[in-house]
Amino acid sequence: MARSTELLRRKGMHWPSLPLAFFIAPAAVTAAPPEVYVGFESRYSDNVELRANQEQSDLENTVFLRGNYQSDPGRCIAIIDGEIAYSIFAENTFDPETRINGGAFGRCELAQGLTWEVDNQVREVTRSSRQADTPDNRTRKNVFTTGPSYLWRLSPRDSVQFSTRYQNTEFSDPEDRDSDRYTGSVAWNHLFSRDLSAGLSSSISDVELDNGAEIQTTTVNTTFSKRWATTTLSGSVGVSEIETELNNIQQSSDGFVGDLALTRALDSSASVFLRASRELTDQTSNYDIQFDEFTFELTDSITVEVTSVETGLNKSFSNGDLLSVTGFASRTDSLDTAEQEDRSGIRTGYTRRVAPSLSAVANARYEYLSFESDQSDDEIVGLDLGLTYQAARNTELAAKVGRTERTSDIPNQEYEENWILLSIDYRFR
Repeated sequence: MARSTELLRRKGMHWPSLPLAFFIAPAAVTAAPPEVYVGFESRYSDNVELRANQEQSDLENTVFLRGNYQSDPGRCIAIIDGEIAYSIFAENTFDPETRINGGAFGRCELAQGLTWEVDNQVREVTRSSRQADTPDNRTRKNVFTTGPSYLWRLSPRDSVQFSTRYQNTEFSDPEDRDSDRYTGSVAWNHLFSRDLSAGLSSSISDVELDNGAEIQTTTVNTTFSKRWATTTLSGSVGVSEIETELNNIQQSSDGFVGDLALTRALDSSASVFLRASRELTDQTSNYDIQFDEFTFELTDSITVEVTSVETGLNKSFSNGDLLSVTGFASRTDSLDTAEQEDRSGIRTGYTRRVAPSLSAVANARYEYLSFESDQSDDEIVGLDLGLTYQAARNTELAAKVGRTERTSDIPNQEYEENWILLSIDYRFR
C-alpha cells in the first residue's frame, strides 16, 4: 500500500538473539526524545474496491495520530511506537474505519537476574491473500505477551535462563479464532569468547482456542551467536512437534525448525541483512508480526508449517539520497488441509533530494503468489511516484500518484487501480 498513514505489518521490537542476550545488560538501550505527529490525507482511487469489473471510484479522507517513545536506560525500560487512523469514504463505498498499528514493550529488572517483560502488538492484518487488500478483507490482530525470566549464571562463561510467558491473541473479526498461550522454556548458553557463544534450549507451549481446540508444541534446538567488527550472525536449529486436538480428534506433525539472522555493515553508509525462519505454529502466533511480508491465511487451517526468508540492502548517499531494496519469500503448508501457498517478491524505494526542502520519492513492488489447492498463480505489480515538501520546521506536505495491477489465473481476482494521494503532517516538538 502506498498510504503514508498505514504502518502495514510493522515489526515488533526485536531484542538480541538468545545466546549473546544473556550477557547484554538492559542499559544497552539508548534514550530517544518522544515524537508525536498528527496529519490528514486524501486518497482518490478509481477502483477503491479493487474489483475485476464494475469499478467504483471514491475519495478516502483520513486523520491520523502517530508517535514513538523510548525511555532512559535503567532498571526499567519502555518503548512505544504506533499509529491510529480514522478514515471516511466520501461515496460510502466502505463504512468509516479505525486502523491501529503499533506496539508497546516494557521490561523491568525486579532482582538480580530476574526480569519481567510486557509486550503488546496491534496490527491490521489481511484475512486472505487470495482477495484484494480492502477494509472488508482486513481484521485487527492484538497480541499481548507477559511473563518473567530468570538468568542463573553458573560461571563467567555459562548461564541458564528460565522463562515463562502468557500470550493472549484476539481478532476484531468474530469469525477468527482467539487464543490463550502458555509457554515455558529453559536454555543453557556457553560463552566461548567475547564474540562467540552457543548453547541448547527447549520449550513447550499450550494453546487454547475459543473453538475448543488445543494445540501443544514442543521444540528442542541448538543456538549460536557470533559477532565480528562489521557483522553479526545468530540463529538456531532443531526439531519441533505440534499436536492438535479438536472434538476428540487428534493430529500430530513434526519437522525441522530453525532461524537465522545476519546483519553486515558494508561501510558507514550501507548495510545488508538476512532473516530466515522455519516454524510449526498456528494462526494466533505473532509470526506474521515478526515478518513484514508474511500473511496467515485466516480462512484456512489453524496449524501450519511456515518458512520465511527476507533479505535487503539499505544505502545512503553523500548527496542525501536514500535507497532500500528488499527481497522476500515464504511458504505456508497447512497441517490440517492440502493447502500450500508460496509468496515471493521484491520491493524498492528511492528518495532523492532535489532542493533543500523538496524531495522526490519512488517506490516499486512486485509480488508472486501461488496456491496449490486450485493450481492458481497471481502477480501483483505496484509503482508510485511523489514529492515531499518541508513547508516549515514541523510541517511536511506530500503528493503521490500510483498504480497497482493484479493478474491471476482466476479472472475475478484481477484488478487495476490508479490513485492520487495528498497529505500533510505536523510534528509536535
